[in-house]
Order: sequence, then structure tokens, then C-alpha cells
Amino acid sequence: MVFLACACWSGALVPVALPMWTGVAVLILGLLSRRMLFALAMGFLASSMFSFNAIAGLAPVTSQAWSGTITLVNDPQAFPGRVVVIADTDLGRVQVTAASSVARDLRQAAAWSEFTVTGSLRPLANQERFLSRHVRMSLVATKVEPRDGGTLWRIPVETVRQLIRKGSEALPIEQRPVYNGFVIGDDRGSETAVVESFEEAGLTHLLVVSGENLVFVIAVATPLLVRLPRRTRVGVTIVVLVLFAAVTRFEPSILRATAMALIALLGVGSGRPIDARERLAAAVSILLLIDPLLVESLGFQLSIAATGGITCFSRAIMRAIRGPVWFRQVFSVTVAAQMAVAPLIVPTFGPMPLASLPANVLAGPIAGFVMMWGSSVGLLAGLVGNGPATILLLPVRAGLWWILNIASWCAALSLPRLNLVAITGLFGFGFLLFQWRYGGRTRSLEHRQRPPAG
Repeated sequence: MVFLACACWSGALVPVALPMWTGVAVLILGLLSRRMLFALAMGFLASSMFSFNAIAGLAPVTSQAWSGTITLVNDPQAFPGRVVVIADTDLGRVQVTAASSVARDLRQAAAWSEFTVTGSLRPLANQERFLSRHVRMSLVATKVEPRDGGTLWRIPVETVRQLIRKGSEALPIEQRPVYNGFVIGDDRGSETAVVESFEEAGLTHLLVVSGENLVFVIAVATPLLVRLPRRTRVGVTIVVLVLFAAVTRFEPSILRATAMALIALLGVGSGRPIDARERLAAAVSILLLIDPLLVESLGFQLSIAATGGITCFSRAIMRAIRGPVWFRQVFSVTVAAQMAVAPLIVPTFGPMPLASLPANVLAGPIAGFVMMWGSSVGLLAGLVGNGPATILLLPVRAGLWWILNIASWCAALSLPRLNLVAITGLFGFGFLLFQWRYGGRTRSLEHRQRPPAG
């Protein structure tokens, strides 16, 4: 599975100009083959052909006046004097930009809302930046009118989001965007000072949803579903996973986590649990064959790197350090994830702050608690509202106070930023130290356990 994931990833980066049906046929041949090298080659070719056809479908059209219906893909982002959102149209996906004077209804809308828009289509200034979102053109709107109706499945999705947001009204104003960002990935309205402190402390990933959120949702749901028959339990769990993915707007990291969770359910249902590395590789392969342009998404890349780093390195790091179990677990996961994402973060955003290590160790567990509490009790707080909601969210209020102060404190630390050379040197030194302390002991133990020849 790991080799197949690498083949699909490589194929997505090298488009091959062949029809879509050819890619489907090649993929079927690969799935039916029992020869690993042939299957890998077919996976590479199928991904290449799918990638070519996906990119070809984004060829820009001629600039023109346009009027029609749009369906929002994400939640609108408000900027000074304008509102920006990605939407689907009959010509493909576009980035809609509307001046604040005509975007009053659009500003308050949510994903999958429908509008009638009049404006002008223009080529994107930098289309490569929008490849992972399948955006074809830019639409500058001059008239925006809401439409009634929409798909029925939006109702439970928006109900959950509205309950979370309504419950957050019981929190102090400065905590609300952080809380909503932790739980449903909606950090709109965050104060500039808060965002900057999270960036300096290396905690920005907490402000958006990640695969970790899905883990907590499953942890909350499991005790409620344990008494159900196995097949019913699996079916309800799948519904919960898909609902949560929709609530968090199908972010790339959530897609990866959802695919891994569904594969795990498949393994448990068949009585053959699947190793975490195989689940990650299978999820990557499946997602890239469905949407090869995900390789262009930095969020998808970071999610895979962090998960792979935790899977491959966290246990070894945990064995190499001393201290309470909870500390070793948190520290090992943090270091493994930071080590894995560094080759992506440093070239994109610059050197990583060393303050991110203490910040993540101190804030990470509390952030997990806030996510879990918000995904469960937060819904109840939204239902009851007012005074009861304030009481229900008191633990969250304390947790957010801690996280905000940790971010502010760690951002103010006079610690250096690490480039790739420094990060490689530190982890190389740690690896050599681990081998020196435990390598000989491990080989000695293996030698003692090895049965005598003959």
C-alpha cells in the first residue's frame, strides 16, 4: 500500500494526455492484477491520466459578462471592502469577489447556499494557487441575490454548525472565534493579536480543523454506540463521520482522516485490523485516484506528513525520553509531527519557531479537551442557550484561557527559529543518541531471544 500511494502521488504530478476512460480501464487492470510491479505501474498511469483530465477541465474561458446561479463551496471570507468565496457554476468552479456594498447577504451566508449573481468572468491572476480547489475563473459580482431552497442534506449540517456557534455566545468575545475554529474550523473574526501569537508560538494548526478533531468525535460517539449491533454500529459511525466531514467543509485534512477511519471500520468489520501506516497509504491512494489535484494542497501535504511522522517516529521518541507517561506521549507526538512537516513548512513559511515545542506540549492536550467538549457538550449548550450554556462551557472557558495565555507566553519567548539545516542536525543528533543508548541493548536482547542453530 505504501508503494501504491507513492505511485499514485508521483502519477498525479506527471499528467499524461490520455482520455479519462483509458485511466479507468488501466486502474481496473491494476486492481485485478496479482503482480505488484504491474499494479504499481497501473496506479501511476491511472493517476497521471486523471490528473491530466482534471487540469484540462480547468482551462479558462474567454472573459465575458455572466449571469446565473452559484452554489457556495465554502464559507465567505470578509476582507476590508469586499467578500470572497469559492462557488460552483454551470461553467465550473469560480472565485467570486463582491464589493461590500452588494454582498450584504453573501457575507452572512454559509457553504452550499445558492445565489443569483450578475457580473463578469475573468482569468485568474495565479491559477496554480487554486488548482487544489478546482477553481477555473474569477467572477467579479455586481449584483448578488439569495435564492430559496437548496439540498436537504444541508439541514443537519447547518443545524450542527449553528448549535456550536450559538453555544459559543456564552464565551467571552475574544474566545469565540478560537473555540469555533477548534471545533468546526470556523475562525472568522479572530483578533489579529491572537492570530499573530498563535503563529509565533507555532500553534496555528489549532485554529483550523484537522484529523485530530475526527478522533475526538469518534471517541465521543463510541460510548453511545457500543450497545448497538455491529452492523448498525458501523453504519451509524459512517453517518457520523460523513456528517462531521460536511460540518467542517470537507477540508483536505478531514478527508484524509475520514478515509483512514472508514478503512479502519472496514478492517474491523472484516475481522482483520489494518495497520496505521497501511491505512494512511490506502487513504492517500484512494483520495488521489478520486481527486489527483489534492497533491497541490498544502493542507493535504501537511496532514499526510504529520500523520506519517507520528506513525513512524513517535514510539521511538517516547522510548528515548524519561518522565510521566502523559508527558512522553504528548512530547513524542509533537516532536514527530514537527519533524515530519518541517520540510514543507520551512520552504513555504520560513524557519520554524523553537517555541512551538513547549507551546504544543502545554497547549495540545487542553486543545484536545476543548475539541472533545465542544463536539459533545457544545451541542447541548447551543440547545439550552443563555445561563445553562455558560455553566456547561465553563471548562471550555478555562481551557481557552490557558491556551491563549500559553500562545502569548511562548510567542514572547526569546527562542531562535530553526531552518532545515538546524532541524536536521537536531533530529540527527537525537537519533544517534537514541542508537547509542538503546541500540546495543536492543541487539543484545534480540541475540538472547534468537533460538540456537540446529
